[in-house]
Amino acid sequence: MKKQKICIVGDGLSGLMATLALNKLGGLEVYLISKKNKHSKDKRTTAISASNYEFFNKVLDKIDKKLFWPSKNIDLFYEIKDENMNFLNFNEDRKNLMYVFENDKNKKILNKKKKKKK
Repeated sequence: MKKQKICIVGDGLSGLMATLALNKLGGLEVYLISKKNKHSKDKRTTAISASNYEFFNKVLDKIDKKLFWPSKNIDLFYEIKDENMNFLNFNEDRKNLMYVFENDKNKKILNKKKKKKK
């Protein structure tokens, strides 16, 4: 049987995770198309659910837990006439609701893992 070929465009967090996850399936040739010269740093953070955190851990064969900040509380606000209004909050005593991480740090790890797979 011929291997199926898959092309993923973009080496952002989604593209890198998709590439690594698909490589684990076997029977696929996965190609990642990315820009060569990226000089800007990504100072943003991303929040993922507890189930996505488990998926990261599975795909990456144990993640560095120090790179993730667990949260048991979520408060969402909007601003009206210079006043912040809390319109939603979740609190959980027993489990983490989400995990926050810095994009740059995790992209470096994902790129290293991707290069090892080649």
